[in-house]
Amino acid sequence: MHVLIELYRDQLLLFVLILTRISGLVMTAPIFGSRNVPVRVRAFLAIGLALMITPVHWHDAVAMPTDLMNMGVLLAREGILGLALGLSVMILFTGLHLTGQIIGQMSGMSLADTFDPTFDTSVPVFSQLLDAVTLSIFIAVGGHRHVLSALLDTFEARPPGVRDFPTNVVEALSSIVGESFVVGIRAGAPVMVTLLLAVLILGLISRTLPQLNVIAIGFSLNSMIMLFTLAASLGGLAWVVQDHADKVIVVIRDAVAFNRLPP
Repeated sequence: MHVLIELYRDQLLLFVLILTRISGLVMTAPIFGSRNVPVRVRAFLAIGLALMITPVHWHDAVAMPTDLMNMGVLLAREGILGLALGLSVMILFTGLHLTGQIIGQMSGMSLADTFDPTFDTSVPVFSQLLDAVTLSIFIAVGGHRHVLSALLDTFEARPPGVRDFPTNVVEALSSIVGESFVVGIRAGAPVMVTLLLAVLILGLISRTLPQLNVIAIGFSLNSMIMLFTLAASLGGLAWVVQDHADKVIVVIRDAVAFNRLPP
């Protein structure tokens, strides 16, 4: 056994580096890293992907670290590259998560909270709804395949064990945060504008007919308007997610693999 380890020591190090980069993606990406997915399934997925990718780089030369500190730096570098890919998708989903909270507060239905295992906290039911719809759309348009394709591009442009580190990752993630807010605004704009108009109309009614119980009427009216508007505008969420998801994946791939600044 010791002889085999000495014989394939470089290949074992290569496998560990590839597994570390893949694990960073699998732990953070909402598609693979959700807490609803058992840990064993995520571990088997990461190991399976590493076993398929390692033979492609079987003959790549990786300098063996001289001590544990250099080994830790090497593993941390690979892990950060995978984390950047996964965090970019998670940040995109977080914008819609925030949109669900705003919709719940504006409609007066924020008391209907459910536990979200991804964020380990209670969130409005509309956040859970938008998360589920967004995840379904993301998978339907092939977003998971684009993420894996971006991961493979990073291995091609930046093989395991490469000493240099991309310097534009922070700028790319900052740009993705802006994209996340744009997605949230575009997804929630119909509901928020409609609720704002409803509040203004109720304010005018309360001024002309002060004997009406505007609070009781407004709560029921806002809930009904919000549900109808959300149901009518939910179909347009597919176009919003598809447009911005492709852009986010391209931005983080160029930053990690090719060290390019986002446009």
